[in-house]
Amino acid sequence: MSISTTATRTSLPEVRPALVAWSGAIVLALFVVYAGLMSSTPLPVFGWAAAFLLFAVASDLRFHRIPNLLTLPALAAALLVSPWVGATDGLLEATMGAALGFALLVGPYALGGMGAGDVKAMMVLGAWLGPEATLGAAVWAVIAGGAFGLIILALRQELLPYAKRWGRTLLGTLKLRQIYYEAPTAGSSASGGIPFAAAIAVGLAVQWYGGSPW
Repeated sequence: MSISTTATRTSLPEVRPALVAWSGAIVLALFVVYAGLMSSTPLPVFGWAAAFLLFAVASDLRFHRIPNLLTLPALAAALLVSPWVGATDGLLEATMGAALGFALLVGPYALGGMGAGDVKAMMVLGAWLGPEATLGAAVWAVIAGGAFGLIILALRQELLPYAKRWGRTLLGTLKLRQIYYEAPTAGSSASGGIPFAAAIAVGLAVQWYGGSPW
């Protein structure tokens, strides 16, 4: 009896993060599906995007990374298949969408604001959707990511130290007349980043539901 109880107790900490991650991923995937339906986007387009984001968000929420085993095959599939299902007008447009997805997020990645998997995930969606939808979705994703970050900082009472750190970064840049960056403290929320795949899912859904932010 005691052995069974101990095993159950030790397994609960492992089950809870997975349950939370998959629950969040399913909710966001359904949000993408709903937005696709409301925008009259073809079923193969929003269905494939929702399926990809389901696994990407679940992995990002659970392990804070999106594996190459998911993004690289998905990118190859998007480049080959999207021209045939109406997502893009051809391989050139699909390639341009992937390149735009890379260009839009490589800067934040270089500054440590997100992981390489986030950039690759945006490339996958870019190849699937084409440049126009990718641009709007990326802008909405950045806005959503910023909002997520502020909420996390506020809940953990780290908003003021975060603002002070960026204030010192700005003053240092102006004083030195070159880019100066003060890294976040180890163990802080800012050092851990946010699950940007969730922001990408929100950005795509908002793009389909409400259009571009301009």
